[in-house]
Amino acid sequence: MRNVVLRTRVLLPVILAVALLSSACVGFSEPRGWAEPVFDGDTVYVFVDRDEFAAVTLDEFGGQAQWVFKGDETETEIDLEAVYGPPLFAGDHIILAGFSGEMVALDLEGRYVLGRGIWHSSDVEGSFVGGATLAWDRFAFGSTEQRLYVRSVIDGAGVGAWPTDGLVLDGEVWSQPVVVGNVLYVGTMAGKLYAFDLETGEELWDRPFDADGAIADLAHIGDGVLFVPTLRGRVWLVGAATGAALGDPFEAEGWVWTRPAIRDGVAYFGDFEDLVYAWDMETGRTLWTYEAGNKVKAQGVIIGETLIVGDEGGTVHFVDVATGLRRNAVKLDGAGKIRAGLVEKEGFAWILGTEGRLYRADPETLQVFEREVRGLP
Repeated sequence: MRNVVLRTRVLLPVILAVALLSSACVGFSEPRGWAEPVFDGDTVYVFVDRDEFAAVTLDEFGGQAQWVFKGDETETEIDLEAVYGPPLFAGDHIILAGFSGEMVALDLEGRYVLGRGIWHSSDVEGSFVGGATLAWDRFAFGSTEQRLYVRSVIDGAGVGAWPTDGLVLDGEVWSQPVVVGNVLYVGTMAGKLYAFDLETGEELWDRPFDADGAIADLAHIGDGVLFVPTLRGRVWLVGAATGAALGDPFEAEGWVWTRPAIRDGVAYFGDFEDLVYAWDMETGRTLWTYEAGNKVKAQGVIIGETLIVGDEGGTVHFVDVATGLRRNAVKLDGAGKIRAGLVEKEGFAWILGTEGRLYRADPETLQVFEREVRGLP
């Protein structure tokens, strides 16, 4: 009987997650995608629609689209469907991995022309939820069919000792893999955290770490420590070298499906019960709790003495990082939901909503303004 109870406790978050996603509360039944903006000087790369990817030159008025890639306008009619992870910049190419299981490599002008490192692949089992991670001449990603893939950036084909049809794991992979040095870390919805040698594919720990809850996100926060949130509300710190828990887990009120903002040993993150926490990772104390009023999926940023976070209702919160008191909250009309992580650039927090509109939050004025992208088709 005890084994039945334990299995139920572990599987319940996964069952609830599937039900939630199927009902479009998070959006996988009608995928919209969430991928944070990526900056290169004055150019920002963003998804302006589910599978429309644009390079935008920023200016004082907003931004001008340099080019827009639309998969259904290529000769092979590439269908990414939606993208849930950032684009990968591999030398002279940009790699996009779609929810549909299709991948494509573009040139830096957003063109898909076969040859010279430009490729398209659709031989993966399952969907991509967490995005891919670049590691030198290869990239790693997981799928909803419980498989971990490592592929070449040159042609999207299998590489080294990694099986072309993927390494079968215990549980679906929704989190973006993490690479530190020559080690690849990946979590699963069965609550297992793995460590592999990136070159050989050898499993490095005696056994996977058991998080006792579905792992939908994962982060390396430095000093050999992995931040492991779960949909059961437990958040673990795990030694990257040993695969052992570093103390007791943090207990949140709801699902934790995000990466933290970190400052001075304190992790700042939200949950699906509308709360944001400041957790002292050394002492295990909760320094403060902030009520956002809606689910918090997006990773926040700290700029100066202000934590800036976005919620599922499309509201941006400015929170005093020391006290947890609200400095301001701004509702973004037309942004959709804020699920992609916020990005700090030049003293501002940049936000991309699920409707593909770009915003800039100012921690000095505590205001948020849309940066309209011109020249879109």
